[in-house]
Amino acid sequence: MSLLIVGSVAIDSIKTPWGRVDEVLGGSATYAALASRLWTPTSMVAVVGSDFPKTYSKFFHKYGLNGGGLEQVPGKTFRWKGRYDQNLQAQTLFLDLGVFQEFRPNLSPALRKIPYAFLGNIHPSLQWSVLRQMKSPRLVACDSRDDWIKNNRSEFLALLKRMDILFLNDSEARLLTGIHGLVQATKQMARMGPKVAVVKKGEHGVLVASKDAFFSLPGYPVTEVVDPTGAGDTFAGTCLGVLASQRQMSWSALCRAIQYASVVASITIEDFGPARLAPLTKGEILGRWRSYQSITRMVRLPNPSQKKPRV
Repeated sequence: MSLLIVGSVAIDSIKTPWGRVDEVLGGSATYAALASRLWTPTSMVAVVGSDFPKTYSKFFHKYGLNGGGLEQVPGKTFRWKGRYDQNLQAQTLFLDLGVFQEFRPNLSPALRKIPYAFLGNIHPSLQWSVLRQMKSPRLVACDSRDDWIKNNRSEFLALLKRMDILFLNDSEARLLTGIHGLVQATKQMARMGPKVAVVKKGEHGVLVASKDAFFSLPGYPVTEVVDPTGAGDTFAGTCLGVLASQRQMSWSALCRAIQYASVVASITIEDFGPARLAPLTKGEILGRWRSYQSITRMVRLPNPSQKKPRV
């Protein structure tokens, strides 16, 4: 089945301890859609300005993501300039929302019928607007950010009661629940409305909880993180793309989707922007997934009481 992704398309300039890049394609919808398209047909709804480079419009068309949901209006495209320190903590150096500030998602009749949706990092009122336009969705997931959890809490809490999956990072989970311990925070999130709560911990992995189940997964050991931008959106896009491709929804299917999501996110951060994500193939993903399986699989240890074999 197909997946609808609503979020931002941006132009990013990024500096990390490993280098820098200027005017690279970014935004939550960009990363999520590039990831999900590998598993299921994906439609992206976002807005860009009249200054949006034609090369990036062709880029979306190349990867099958320019199906009418990307609106171009007079004005400037959303731009972000940021810097990451040695601990990969981001600092915003420049931010211009441009036309994204007036973004009002308006779904076409065809888009309203799409059964799966990811409401990316947009204001809760816009997430509500998209949800109300959808016709009998089968699964809807959302993301958020610190300032909306803090300043639009009641609206966001009401939205959670309509969500199937909630994706947050560790600081957002603590802010939402008021609980410092992430295991308890994840379980508490699952009691606040969504059927499933997912807490992303970066290199430390992910926690997943429903009202009656819990799943934990370590992060894939990436040798060198070049650019963490978009990793969370890549994770969510992969997870939902995999779920949309399944015939049946189950806890085991969700856990498998989380594994693939962790793998794709680990690949994305190995280069700036979507440079690694865009040309990615399922074969490469499955290869790293098998390696991931070998890392996380329990190995039977020898019994200390047994005699050592002679050599």
